[in-house]
Amino acid sequence: MISNNIFVRISKCEAVCNQLRSEMDDVLQQAYTIACEAQDEEAAAAVARKIRNKLLAETDDKCTLDRVLPDAPSGTTFTAWLSWLRSLSAIKSNEWGVYRQHLRDITSQQGFPFDIDWGTKPED
Repeated sequence: MISNNIFVRISKCEAVCNQLRSEMDDVLQQAYTIACEAQDEEAAAAVARKIRNKLLAETDDKCTLDRVLPDAPSGTTFTAWLSWLRSLSAIKSNEWGVYRQHLRDITSQQGFPFDIDWGTKPED
């Protein structure tokens, strides 16, 4: 039988992990700022990509197919399946899909890596 002590330890470990994650955000932002101030293009680009990847990872649950995928049509008509395919297209163009595409495109922005428009995260 698992004692309650293990659950307390797990809870404490989760709290420490959450604290480290928030500190990592600060460290990444500081590293990016320092690289920009030093005009170190390689370092600024590397850190910007890390920040971008973290932001993308934070939005994965908003766009996973099991969450947003509409039910497949039960019929076999062309019209039913065409309608379903159109709804798939709408998923990509929803606010979260647009935000994620914006994040993926930061490396092609005019001012990258020193001047980045990170976009605005949609409301839940």
